[in-house]
Amino acid sequence: MYLQSDKLKNNSKKGFTLVEALVALSILIVGIISGFILVTKALYDVTIIQDRLTASFLAQEGLEIVRQIRDSNYLKSLGGTSTDWDNNLKTDGDYLISANIDTGTVILPLPFWQDKSLYYHPSSGVYNYDNSGGAVSTVFKRKINIKHLSTDEIQVQAIMDWQSKGINFNLVVEDHLFNWLKL
Repeated sequence: MYLQSDKLKNNSKKGFTLVEALVALSILIVGIISGFILVTKALYDVTIIQDRLTASFLAQEGLEIVRQIRDSNYLKSLGGTSTDWDNNLKTDGDYLISANIDTGTVILPLPFWQDKSLYYHPSSGVYNYDNSGGAVSTVFKRKINIKHLSTDEIQVQAIMDWQSKGINFNLVVEDHLFNWLKL
């Protein structure tokens, strides 16, 4: 009788080890699947994050181009040319604006919002509206909105629209430029 009891104990230990192995395997599978889902989600979000960063840089560039126009007007005025501080920025409304290495700054008034995408030039790393020289069309659309708040202040908004992974995105960056030299 004593031998039979020992046999039952050994059999129950073997069965319990099988259950432990199944539980451990289940936990391992859940961990691997969770890791796979996390990596897949991160890879999906990389493109969206990259596009958001590019859009923020392009919006900032739009504001900087308007600031450069204002500062160029200051330099012309200080150099003796009669120029208003907001020359080329006098009309409220929407503009396409870009800087081109060859042609300089281009500012085009838009009576209505036009679907005009920016082009990327891989050889120079520049975004603009020129589609020549191997330029690649992008998903980014930028317009600059200028509004005069007073004779010495303009509100400038860079409005970016783009689509990434089938989702439409919009970014608005705003700045206020002043006639601090009182020209």
